[in-house]
Amino acid sequence: MLRKILLSSLAVIGAVNAQRNICGATTTVAQTQADLDNLQNCATLNGDLVLGPALVTATINGVRTIKGDLIVANCVLLQTLQAPELASIEGKFNMTSLTVLNTASFRSLTSVGEIYWQTLPALSQLTFTATVTQASRVTITDTILESLQGINLVTVQRFNINNNRYLKEVKVQLQNVTDSLAIEFNSPSVAASFPNLVWANNATFRSCGDVQIPKLSVVNGSLGFFENGFDGLQAPMLTAVGTGTQGGDITFANNKQLTNVSMPVLTTIFGTLQFVNDTNVEDISGFPKLSVVHGSIDISGKFDKAEFPAVKDIRGGFNLQTTAEFDCDGLSSLKSTVKGKYVCSGAVTNPGTEGTTPTTGNGGSGSSGKKNSAGRFTVSKSLAATPVLAFFAALFL
Repeated sequence: MLRKILLSSLAVIGAVNAQRNICGATTTVAQTQADLDNLQNCATLNGDLVLGPALVTATINGVRTIKGDLIVANCVLLQTLQAPELASIEGKFNMTSLTVLNTASFRSLTSVGEIYWQTLPALSQLTFTATVTQASRVTITDTILESLQGINLVTVQRFNINNNRYLKEVKVQLQNVTDSLAIEFNSPSVAASFPNLVWANNATFRSCGDVQIPKLSVVNGSLGFFENGFDGLQAPMLTAVGTGTQGGDITFANNKQLTNVSMPVLTTIFGTLQFVNDTNVEDISGFPKLSVVHGSIDISGKFDKAEFPAVKDIRGGFNLQTTAEFDCDGLSSLKSTVKGKYVCSGAVTNPGTEGTTPTTGNGGSGSSGKKNSAGRFTVSKSLAATPVLAFFAALFL
């Protein structure tokens, strides 16, 4: 009798130890649903969980926390992935090259170390009922997601949403982005809305139908708008872009529908302000309080109005080239503020960026200025400086 009790006890101890070994493994590879079922008594997995390529459906029951990564990569047969009780993934949530995955259901998930999803051509929506509110990095690329409902972060290091061709809206309650924010090459009608964003290190918006940043106050690096489809951009609370140590540009390039930009309280740019190939911008007067530009002001296009009434110091150059008739006399006071080259020219045949010589319809050109003495700041090659003396040059032809 005693022997039976001892054997029974040893069996229980062995089972407990086996379960502990499963839950505490550095890496667990689940090739079948039976392998996943073996984890259902592990409230916490201490290591990584990797799903094998033969799975067609995968349900992770019982697990509430994964302290490592959840890796679901190259599972080309996988159609359904669900983890009803999983609340936290402390490492990376990696879903990559899942060509037929059409259901991702994580009803309890609220916290992830990093989201990295790439090439999910059958996944159109998420079932994240509890909503992910914590993640340090997010990259979502090459999916058919129509929205990011179920992901709503407050603070993030990197937030990169690109090449999701059916994505209609990116609306996230972010307040701070400590590394980079990029919304690029999604549906051309995608509305990028960040109603609570106050601070970002770098921010790039490309191929967006709308951008809303009503509370953005400071961008530590650069702020760029490229090839977007919206007609207006308002940043009513933005006060500064860049820092004294790393510079920081504001760039508007190839925004064919853009007609107006308003940054009414912006005072300082530590890099360059540039407008290039924004063909419908006819009025650049949305910077009434801009005072100090550590780089250059570089604007080219077909605008007939440009005003910078508060500028006191331009440490790089000034370049204005426009196809429209333009009276540069109104900007002549800027000459004394420019440390680099000053160019202002209207009726330019092919307006160029800083460093190019404007050519007017009669073959004349105009520029004037000083050698660049901006010192520690080097103007970006994509930016420029050139304004007023076309008129005087033409007089001597």
